[in-house]
Amino acid sequence: MSNEDQSYEGRVIEVLGPVVFVSPTKVGTGQEEPYACSLVGRRFRAGKPVAGDLVRFTIHSETVQGRDYQGVITEILPRSSLVQRLDPHSLRARSLVANLDTLVVVASVGAPALKTGLIDRYLVCAHHWKLEPLICFSKWELAEELDLIYMRIYEALGYCCIPCSAHRGDGLDKLRKTIQGRSSAFLGHSGVGKSSLLNRFFPEVNLAVGELSIQSQRGRHTTSSARLLNFDEGGFVIDTPGVREFGIADIKSAELANYFPEFTDFSADCKFQPCTHRHEPRCAVLEALQRDDLARFRYDSYLKIYDELAGYEASRY
Repeated sequence: MSNEDQSYEGRVIEVLGPVVFVSPTKVGTGQEEPYACSLVGRRFRAGKPVAGDLVRFTIHSETVQGRDYQGVITEILPRSSLVQRLDPHSLRARSLVANLDTLVVVASVGAPALKTGLIDRYLVCAHHWKLEPLICFSKWELAEELDLIYMRIYEALGYCCIPCSAHRGDGLDKLRKTIQGRSSAFLGHSGVGKSSLLNRFFPEVNLAVGELSIQSQRGRHTTSSARLLNFDEGGFVIDTPGVREFGIADIKSAELANYFPEFTDFSADCKFQPCTHRHEPRCAVLEALQRDDLARFRYDSYLKIYDELAGYEASRY
């Protein structure tokens, strides 16, 4: 049986337009470098493949629409998880990465400033997708006292927090030991330093690193597609494009409170069930907020996300 008649299993490393780069998960194809596979003329129930996907493909060199391909993807295997982002214009979910067990939320301090609202969005999604969340506070050499306070609050809520500095090397050993052997992805705001951190782990890859816009204090997009990198010790990490906004997909406003773990200590005592924790009388969550038993910035994140999800639901129905 020739290679062209045989089907192989591989993992999607990167998707660049119509080309899907697939790395064989087992030896035997005769080529251990990623194959440039075609999707031309194919549709899958799971949608388009994304980085982290396990697929089946055949080796079949051909030229399609002026582009040379080495293989054809024939099937997307069942996913254990799928990270999605809501397009704010079309209100459609856009798949980003698949088959993770850890979501690394990368948040910078100083430049750009720490954005707890975006951290909270990623944490909500991690809970919803049943992924283990990890918060990496990057550029820690620029940290101020307020940044430390925020980190301590997240730690008190039970989240694993690792302060890191790609510049000085702080926290890099701990971060690597925590995620190697696991399937993870780096998600975060543009310019927070995801690629700079990963360059310390994979110097041979030399990921593009962008500069911060002086006028807007916003990062410039340097990672244009999600790219999977394998650890020698096992496991992989996916570098994803930075975002300025992260729309939450596939979560209902009524279930949002379940993804704020600190609410559960009080919500059972609310007079009305279910309770939105926004305006109801004798709401135990609001009473806890007034006693300073809940962090105000976390509750503000909850309100903003709730209103956003409720707005999406109203526009659909």
